[in-house]
Amino acid sequence: MSVMLQLDALVTMLACLTTTHNDPGDHALPLDNLTSGSFPLSTLSGLTTRIQALSTDIASAKEQIGSLQEQLVDLRRWTAPRVATAVAAERTIGTRITDLEPQILKDAAVPAVATVETGAGLGVSASEPSTPHNCLKQQNGVVLIRPQANMDAFYVFCDQKTRGGGWTVMTNRYDGSEDFNRKWEDYKIGFGPITNEFFIGLEKLHQITSSEDNELLVQLENRKQEQRYALYDHFSIGSESEQYRLNVLGNYQGDASDALRQHTDRKFSTHDRENDENEVNCAVAQSSAFWYSNTCTLSNPFGLYQRLLERDVDSYKGILWRGFLDGPKGSLKRMRMLVRPRASSS
Repeated sequence: MSVMLQLDALVTMLACLTTTHNDPGDHALPLDNLTSGSFPLSTLSGLTTRIQALSTDIASAKEQIGSLQEQLVDLRRWTAPRVATAVAAERTIGTRITDLEPQILKDAAVPAVATVETGAGLGVSASEPSTPHNCLKQQNGVVLIRPQANMDAFYVFCDQKTRGGGWTVMTNRYDGSEDFNRKWEDYKIGFGPITNEFFIGLEKLHQITSSEDNELLVQLENRKQEQRYALYDHFSIGSESEQYRLNVLGNYQGDASDALRQHTDRKFSTHDRENDENEVNCAVAQSSAFWYSNTCTLSNPFGLYQRLLERDVDSYKGILWRGFLDGPKGSLKRMRMLVRPRASSS
């Protein structure tokens, strides 16, 4: 019998014994006999014997319950951390399987191109010859890349359907399912499922854009289904020691407006790490994070997503692109940022 079942049985026994001992029912003496002193001696002796036996049973039951309770405490102390570890591992594995599901399904039909091993952080160790440097000539979907030979490989989402393909998706927003008002560490390593709303991470973006010359494509859509784009023929950000500064922004073309220009040469800011040149913390004021300058109320592509039926948030906190949707109210419906090697430009 398990410890829990034994404990339940003993508690039930104790309740029964206590009820029997205190119940003034079947074995009680008539009151008139007690007051008159005319009750049989044998009856008193039998009652005393029964009370002593019940008391002994109760004491024994209490002792066993105490012992079992101590065992339960020890058992819980032993199992709790292991259960928590198992649950955390299960969640981690489940998340990784969800993120990698598109790749797994595709790998079932084609030869494997990389061996995934457990590694530090979010990087994945894989053999160098089988790991591409970028999304050029890769499948559409989740792909393992290694921008430089001395870097850990990591998964990205490759877009082969937009403007000739070869794009690595940097960020994707379309339904508000992911919170972009996050801390520095989140923006550093990235967040969100790679097949849904997500941000690739500043460290990975630095590795991609510092390994070779890249261009940047920004795709925007408002609530009227109007679509615009901004294309920059050169894009690169610095390392963490440079606060992931927006170092390079090339020539612009498109119909959304050159709204990123005023953010050039600015350090990245989050609400817990202010790097802007304004008197106020722009990331806090905009409920977002970005390469803010000395003016907070410019573009805010990582701002609050606002659904069609919600009341618009004021104060330039929505997903904004200066020249297409300026604010202070409202939010764009869709926003994507993508990078690819400049040699692939068409």
